[in-house]
Amino acid sequence: MFYLNRKIKRCKFIDMGELTGLSVKPRGIGALKVSNVLICNTDLKNKYAKKQLDKKFSKLYKKIYDFLVSEDDSEEGVKACLGEIEKVKQSIFNKYKEHLKNKLYREYLARIVLIQNEFRDKYMEREYYASIIRRSFMDASKEYEESERKGKSR
Repeated sequence: MFYLNRKIKRCKFIDMGELTGLSVKPRGIGALKVSNVLICNTDLKNKYAKKQLDKKFSKLYKKIYDFLVSEDDSEEGVKACLGEIEKVKQSIFNKYKEHLKNKLYREYLARIVLIQNEFRDKYMEREYYASIIRRSFMDASKEYEESERKGKSR
């Protein structure tokens, strides 16, 4: 890793050795083509990781809300939502654990566990009410058929 120290009309490369930090692949910045940026400052790492996780959580909330509001009862939708929750959980564990402050790390883990439990509860509740409605519909249709048979006796 090299550090560029630029003074008036002179450039000097200083060898920094091996640095540790949060590796980020930014989008193109104007005319510059940056392939990788290493964030070493702990406050900047914490803020960047928090911003990235907030983006992931907002996408996760939107996906879960869209699934729960839709009439889709397929297993693929449930698996997709649970997979998305697991994906965010693994990114917290693997990528951002060492870059977040301990308190913030525990807060994000608690949030992901709450999201997972709430999603399962809401999905089970929705399935329960759907089964009740199906059962009552089936009972009503059977009663209607029996009344039609009994009413026409000539």
